[in-house]
Amino acid sequence: MAGAPLQQVNFVNGGMNGQDLYFYQGAPSSTRKIRPVEVGIMRHWTSNAQVNGTPVVALIVNSGLLKAGPRPYIIPESHRADYYQDLHGVFFTTPDFPPGQLWMGLQPDSDFIDFVVNPGMGSLYLAPGNYLFPCPTKVQSWIAEEYLKWKRTGVMPAGMNHTFAQIDREGGLQDPLDMPITVVRYQKNGKITVLRPDLLKNPY
Repeated sequence: MAGAPLQQVNFVNGGMNGQDLYFYQGAPSSTRKIRPVEVGIMRHWTSNAQVNGTPVVALIVNSGLLKAGPRPYIIPESHRADYYQDLHGVFFTTPDFPPGQLWMGLQPDSDFIDFVVNPGMGSLYLAPGNYLFPCPTKVQSWIAEEYLKWKRTGVMPAGMNHTFAQIDREGGLQDPLDMPITVVRYQKNGKITVLRPDLLKNPY
């Protein structure tokens, strides 16, 4: 993946007051493979999200697992956003990277998980403060249903040709993967709890 040439595959005009959306296959030139030991402690912001009323940060702490989200790597600007469709999985940053630069609406007291992983796991450096564990994307249920319906009937829903082409390009619908982690500390409702003080000093 690292160094894969870029190819623009779609464009959506945002009009006078919206963002123009550019969709690419491949990876930005800055992308490179990196070992967990080179990063040290990793941070995953949960944006205070909840699932069925339970904070995501609590689900991660209790399970020791991270899950891929539905979106690929996106570089947003005020007037445009670049979507890198091949770069998806579990995104993370580092504790020292300013959360306000992640375009997630984060505040210093937003929920997060600090963690380490098996040192043999592969990851990608994307840009300052932006890293990725590549794994199958979480295809939203309604998209998966429409995709399977298209496979049965051959009738393409309006506006879904590029989305379905990307799914096909990756071998069809893939089962999501849960990524095991060791939680070092976490923040919930602005309060930090340290679970592994030994790993704060020597993460690997």
